[in-house]
Order: sequence, then C-alpha cells, then structure tokens
Amino acid sequence: MTTKYFRNFNTVAYRFGDNEKPVMFNDLTQYVDMIDGIKDNISFYNQYTIVSGDRPDTLSYKLYGTTDYYWTFFLLNDDIRQQGWPVLAHEILPTAISKYPHRTVTTNDEIATNFPVGTTVTGTTSNTVGTIVARRLEFGQLIIDTVDDNNFGPTESIQYLSQEGAFYTAQLVKESTQYDAIHHYMDSQGVYQDLPLFDFANPSALWIPVTYRDRLNMANEDLKEIVVLRPDVITKVVSEFNNFHKQAT
Repeated sequence: MTTKYFRNFNTVAYRFGDNEKPVMFNDLTQYVDMIDGIKDNISFYNQYTIVSGDRPDTLSYKLYGTTDYYWTFFLLNDDIRQQGWPVLAHEILPTAISKYPHRTVTTNDEIATNFPVGTTVTGTTSNTVGTIVARRLEFGQLIIDTVDDNNFGPTESIQYLSQEGAFYTAQLVKESTQYDAIHHYMDSQGVYQDLPLFDFANPSALWIPVTYRDRLNMANEDLKEIVVLRPDVITKVVSEFNNFHKQAT
C-alpha cells in the first residue's frame, strides 16, 4: 500500500540514525495542498462513521473496490492523521493502563506547599509506599507510583518525613487507579467545569465526571467521524493528486 502512495514522490538521501549511512528515501517534506483545497467543498465528500472491523485498507475496498485509496482518509481528516486510526473498544482499557499506570489519591488538605513531586509517601494504615510523580492542585490530586502497584485505603491518611524532620499528613477522600481518576468535570453541554476550592469530595451533582479512560474513549469515538471522497470523484481526485506530485519532481 505504501508504494502506491509514495510512487510519485522525489527521493532524497536520508540518514535514519547518527551512525548510519545515508540511504535514498521518499522526500516526506514534499507536500501537495490540493486535498486541503477540496476539504471545504462538500460536493467532493461524504460523512462516514468508522465501524468495528474497518481498517484503512478494508474501508478503501468497501467504498471504492480497491485498497489503493486508504491514504486519502488521512489526508482528508486531520485528527486521524495526527492521532492515528481509532482503536477497537476492547483496546481502550489496555491503552488507558499503559498511558496512566499509577495510583491517584484525592485530598482536601493543603498539598500546594507540601507533598512535592519526588517525595516518598506512606499510607498510615495500609503501609503502602509510593513516590509522587505529579500533582493536580486544581483537583486536589496526587499521582503516585506505588511499590508493587499496591493501593492506598480510600480514606486513610498518607504522610512523609521532610528533610527538616517534620511529618506532613494528608487525609484522603478518594483513591483509584490513575486511569479511573477524574480528569475533569463537564456540564450537560460538554463544557469543562471547575471544582469549588477544597471540596474535592463533593462536586456538584449537576456535573458529569470524566475519567482519563472516559476521555480516551470519547476521543476515540470522535476519531470515528470522518469525511471520505465520494466514489464518483475518487479516481479523478487521485489522478490530479498524482499529477501534482509528478510536476513537483
């Protein structure tokens, strides 16, 4: 499939590593803006929702009777060009676990001046030990890399001993995997909403909590809504696209 798309590109000497010899490769900086030019012309395309089992090549065959035009989906749709093809539903959780592998604890106590990143904390009842890797002060959250992936008690306290010999303690109001922690809240219109200061345990009942996993799933669903060239114009558009590339060589 790749050969079909790049066959009219110039080739340049490219080094794939600092210690590697240059090899001839397609000039990826060569760009034709013809596709961008037709994005605003609705007469050239249809709306399409990617369904389970659709891959770029199979969707090309479904729409056009050939796998050769898979690349047009990426040129027409900025989101999938930048973020990639949407994943299957069962792949969301493994993706979330990979991207957000730690524990998240939430507290109403002061953590802006205490509990700095890099601090090792201990659960006062669970004895779980972990290192703070990030803080989200606007949500009262500490993201903690725990030893052996252990979890804290949902309402226990965590503490650490400062270099000055003082103990600092925070009472938890919530604990979860990082991927199931709250990323943000939104209203019924999907607009982000701020939490009231130091009341992280009692957000407004009118707001919808969105976890990191929810956010990944929502973004993945958005990727499924794409535009595709109409079957009756695909051949002409691709031909013109290739002609532009030939003129650039």
